[in-house]
Amino acid sequence: MPHDLNVSLNYNKDVQDIVSEIESGKLVLPDFQRDFVWPTKQIGKLLESILNGYYIDTLLTLPVSGDPDNIPFPPRDVAGVPSSQTANNMEMVLDGQQRISSIYYALTAPDLPLDNTTYPQLFCLKFSKIVNGEFDEDTITWRRRDWDSSQRLIDNDYELQMERDLIPFTVFRSKDAFEEWRWGLEDYAQSHDSVTREDIQQFERNTGTFRGYDIPIIELDPDTPDTVVVQTFERINTQGLDLGVFDILTARLYPSPHNINLRDLWDESIDQYPRIETYSDNSGSKTARERILKTLALYRGTECKDASLRELKPDNFESDWKSAASIIDRALEKAKSTEVGGLGVTEKYGFPYGSILPTIANLIYLAEEGGTYPNQEALEKIRQWYWVSTFSRRYSGSSDTISYQDYNEVKDWIKGSRSEPPEAIQEGRNLIPIELSLDTTTRGGPYDGVMSLLVLNGAKDFGTFESINVHQVDDHHIFPNAQLKNGLNGNSYDKTERNKILNRTIIQYRNNRFKYGDDLPSVYIPDMIEEHPRGEQGVRELLQGHFINDEAFQALLNDDYEAFCESRKQAIRQTIEDKTKMDLDWSVTEARLQ
Repeated sequence: MPHDLNVSLNYNKDVQDIVSEIESGKLVLPDFQRDFVWPTKQIGKLLESILNGYYIDTLLTLPVSGDPDNIPFPPRDVAGVPSSQTANNMEMVLDGQQRISSIYYALTAPDLPLDNTTYPQLFCLKFSKIVNGEFDEDTITWRRRDWDSSQRLIDNDYELQMERDLIPFTVFRSKDAFEEWRWGLEDYAQSHDSVTREDIQQFERNTGTFRGYDIPIIELDPDTPDTVVVQTFERINTQGLDLGVFDILTARLYPSPHNINLRDLWDESIDQYPRIETYSDNSGSKTARERILKTLALYRGTECKDASLRELKPDNFESDWKSAASIIDRALEKAKSTEVGGLGVTEKYGFPYGSILPTIANLIYLAEEGGTYPNQEALEKIRQWYWVSTFSRRYSGSSDTISYQDYNEVKDWIKGSRSEPPEAIQEGRNLIPIELSLDTTTRGGPYDGVMSLLVLNGAKDFGTFESINVHQVDDHHIFPNAQLKNGLNGNSYDKTERNKILNRTIIQYRNNRFKYGDDLPSVYIPDMIEEHPRGEQGVRELLQGHFINDEAFQALLNDDYEAFCESRKQAIRQTIEDKTKMDLDWSVTEARLQ
């Protein structure tokens, strides 16, 4: 028979109560709990949320008596507690261990390294930012706990606290600890100009939310059977991922009268469209699902922000989902194509900016399904917008608003109701030379964009001389990394200079190994010429596919790295101008590098 799980929500604990009850042995963990694993940054984000008064979820506890006969599981202390104590009445935390452990760690600064650190850490607030009411992620910082200066901060060395602009979270350990710190700093302020009494009062006001922050407690019935407690814990911790919009919609659309099973729709999509399944494998199912939802939203003509997705209407949802999946699949097909109209997107690199997919998918659908099939002029305009967006880094930041704007502007442009190009293209002429420096690009959207250009340019493998499959590509240094690092022609090049896109190209994936190893071009180019069926002319033509013209070819033979990079840069820039249909003022880029 199923057990009726009785729970109650009847009180809160503030952060100082939590510290006190952990130290007294009242708030404990069941022995089967996992270890404290949160890294510094995640603890910092939790502290920032509490400082701002944001909701951080509830705690789920099981009340137990201190009588050994009534303790269902061996209790375990929260990480960092100096000595084990057993209270007469305990609460075992089933859900919330990482949160309470983080609070305890920050407010007590135990001698305990975190999961991502070698040394114990001390979490601090920047005094000046709190006084000014700035509660962002830069307000919270951490440093090694075992430094002498860290201990002085904990011991309330006010001069050091003001000099370093750091107040340790240990001052919030208890109400008494905060009062002691505040009165001590006020005494210090009477004889020092570095802080005023008004500053201290403002700090006290602005940290009031943190000090009084209440966390709701949900209690299981003390008589809950042990097996049910364990099953409840396992269910929470195996499914305790952050809820995304897909999960929220799944819950909202399932009940009657809608009866929409979103997970079944997803399963049907990946069964029907192998490209979507592959995309999900590469980008993660959460990302893939949400991008179908964003495609669906744009398909309906609505914004694709998370808040808008959560409110997607159930009417015709199943048919719209299927349409969105079909639209995404077609976009993935065209993206990976190397034929005319393809985008040369490879399996390894994916879209330069993955967030552009819902927009371009819907635009391709409009161009292919509206009017004469397909509308080549419209598709050409979409590709221009795509390449401009790629090399201007338009989708490098928050992109949901831009996606909706671009969808509408490009849609009107390709349908003829908008005479001027969309904002993305108008701004791109100025932005591309500002945003794109091929001399310093070592990763990111433009790097991946150049890799796509290489695919579209017909680049062939240096070893097999065969066309490169978009599903099996890798990249490698043209001038070997080790040779440049150790010194070439009297010059030693730094990491950026060695790894910039001008010195990288694509090869067919073969255990990530370049056939010619660490040989200089003056060694391996003659080897290629000897092996190629058409000799030097065949190699020259092969290298043209890698944006290596005759001038760059000669630089390779001379091991002239700088002349090679300069020549190849001009070739790639010309291709970018061809794809974006723009004459770009690259002198802006050169001026930024000087």
